[in-house]
Amino acid sequence: MNDTHGRATLAPRFADSVRHAVQELADEHLELLAESLRRDTSGGHEDRVAPLYEEYLRDRGWHVRRQAMIEDEVRDADARPGERFNVIASRPGARGPRVALNGHMDVVPAANPDAWTHPPFAGRRVDGKVHGRGACDMKGGIAAGLLAVAALDRAGLRPPLDLVWHLVVGEETTGIGTRVALREGPAPDAAVVLEPTESRIVPISSGLLFFSVTVHGRTAHTSAPWAGEDAFERLMRVRQAWIELAGRRTAAYRHPLFAHLPSAIPFAIGTVSAGAWRAAVPDLATMAGRIGLAPGESAQRVRDEFEAAVAGVAAGDPWLAEHPVEVEWGHELLGWETPREHPLVASFASGQEAVGAAAREPLAFTAGSDAAYYGGRGVPTVIYGPGRTALAHADDEHVTEADVVECAAVLAVALADYAGRAAA
Repeated sequence: MNDTHGRATLAPRFADSVRHAVQELADEHLELLAESLRRDTSGGHEDRVAPLYEEYLRDRGWHVRRQAMIEDEVRDADARPGERFNVIASRPGARGPRVALNGHMDVVPAANPDAWTHPPFAGRRVDGKVHGRGACDMKGGIAAGLLAVAALDRAGLRPPLDLVWHLVVGEETTGIGTRVALREGPAPDAAVVLEPTESRIVPISSGLLFFSVTVHGRTAHTSAPWAGEDAFERLMRVRQAWIELAGRRTAAYRHPLFAHLPSAIPFAIGTVSAGAWRAAVPDLATMAGRIGLAPGESAQRVRDEFEAAVAGVAAGDPWLAEHPVEVEWGHELLGWETPREHPLVASFASGQEAVGAAAREPLAFTAGSDAAYYGGRGVPTVIYGPGRTALAHADDEHVTEADVVECAAVLAVALADYAGRAAA
């Protein structure tokens, strides 16, 4: 078997032994997944599942340590030093390219348990599916990754890779866990982020900037609105200017993997608030949302663009000259791309072919994920995991057991193949 550039791939040499090992170990790891779902890790309680992963890894010879959030280095509201920690694991004496396997232990809350067919934290295996909050996002991916590495060991394969597990906190809020995981030592040579991708290879993702905008006005009775200064009307002018700017940005950035989407760098306003009483001119108006970032694009340049649009709205408005529009920027996730010809991407494609996975075109992401902290630093990165993205955060979240098993087989072969390519 050759890759798309005619280069020989090692994948067929060990695909059969990997598939056999994955099948032998599948039930054990699906039970591990079910148990992880019984541990409610919403609301920052990753410590409920961390010991499960720690015990699993230590029993298999990994060096495991807890990496605490440190307040004086990372000032996030959800840091909670001493209470939240990453699980970092490596193999003693491992050599070769350093590959990070990333999975987040936190899940979003199950806001409406009565809407679930199975209780969200029961971790039930029914009809070939594992049900529960986090099954897709992303404890199913963690289980697939653990199964993949265990299968390599069972098959007697120890690719020359320095594998490191980054099992992290806080992905659903600020990404603090992966940022802390990367603060120590050199960046990895490659990263695999195990988010749900429907078992499609994701080699590219746009990024995002969160924002909030506040406009101050002056209230007045609505029988004489001219006596006031309408904050909401002025906020809507800013909104329109930003929508127009976002449209121009969308038209200017094109990439074939995003061609099926209306925008590769979506702009959206999630919340709007104005006024305090129906019979009073609004003296305060706010909106908040996100701005998409193209792969490789400077976040600061984009901030400058949008602030310039605000200045354009304010020009000629004496009230805004005296009461400037306030723009606050939240955390950012940079866009990134790993070229399809890169050995990491090529190895995943070879892995899919070698294990007989259904042919699937690579996928582009517009959703934020911790992959941005690797790819945004120039680390070759792929997102790959079982489960439908649409089920993440949804009622009745589940993952198909067959998808977890297939994903594990592809990942195992891809890792071994990548080691061969890196050594070539």
